[in-house]
Amino acid sequence: MIETRDSRPPTVPGKPALGALAGEWIKFWTLRSNRVLAAIALLFVPLNGVLLAVSLRQRAEDPDTSFLIPSVEPAAFVDSVLWVQLLISVIAVLFATSENGGFLGVSFLATPKRVPVALAKAAVIASVVFVIGTVGALAGLLLPSVMLTGTEVTYHAPVSDVVGLALGSGAYLAGIALVAYGIAVLVSNIVIAVLAPIALFTIVPAVLEWVGGDTIATLAGYFPSVAGRTAISAMVNPAGLDAATGLLVLGGWAVIAVVGAALVYRYRDA
Repeated sequence: MIETRDSRPPTVPGKPALGALAGEWIKFWTLRSNRVLAAIALLFVPLNGVLLAVSLRQRAEDPDTSFLIPSVEPAAFVDSVLWVQLLISVIAVLFATSENGGFLGVSFLATPKRVPVALAKAAVIASVVFVIGTVGALAGLLLPSVMLTGTEVTYHAPVSDVVGLALGSGAYLAGIALVAYGIAVLVSNIVIAVLAPIALFTIVPAVLEWVGGDTIATLAGYFPSVAGRTAISAMVNPAGLDAATGLLVLGGWAVIAVVGAALVYRYRDA
């Protein structure tokens, strides 16, 4: 006798939203590529922080004091979050497009209402990335503190600054992931879905700032990556946004992306 298994996502009787959430959580971690990329994203910021701390320590121990950097700010150890966003975008895109080609219909068998599926995918990717960003940034801020102890390099990292930068990193990357997720659902094609967020987060705002002009530069300040980075970076925002306002702007982009993804799921054939 041949044993068969039900391949449909798990359901929670009477609670389709919870069933969809459980199913998307399992699907995310089932893909080996997601686990590998998530681990790389988690370790990237701490490793970058360690390398920077090693460099600062070597400069402090060099007999030639001209190489000494006497002090460093905590934000310097989370600058690499702006590089991690590209990897996070890829993770979000791969998750959003993993069921393309007809497999999405299986999820709709378990959760006939399509909007909960879109929202569940968004909730899973946002929560996973928020934890990756927060934990990674926290480690990237604390490890250098240990490594620079006893050197001539002053590293003053108050608890409030560390917590703020860690949570800001998590929120920033979660917002970036949701925007990438929405774009991937909208365009469907995986190649375009990977390239479009990279262009939106890096190339387009850089070109707008380079072109110059007050109006165009101000517009660049409202792009998701440029607005959101105010929470973790000392770079001046072209539109004059502060950390709180910048995260709100990024949050607005994320909400629009998720709503767009939900509408696509609702009205597009699986």
